Amino acid sequence: MQDKPNPIRSETTETEPIQPTRRQRTSRWFARRRRTIAFHFVRGVAYGAGAGGVGLVLWWIENH
Repeated sequence: MQDKPNPIRSETTETEPIQPTRRQRTSRWFARRRRTIAFHFVRGVAYGAGAGGVGLVLWWIENH
């Protein structure tokens, strides 16, 4: 009588999963956080524009 192959120890299940490369991990990380990064970038630009506008108005008031 022949032994049946053990399904737990077959060649297809023994292979290790392929680890993603550093570029793939970075791309996935960036894709997950793209909206948050864009939001904070726009928020920073808005704060900068507001601060610059206030500074310009104050400078104009002082010089006129």
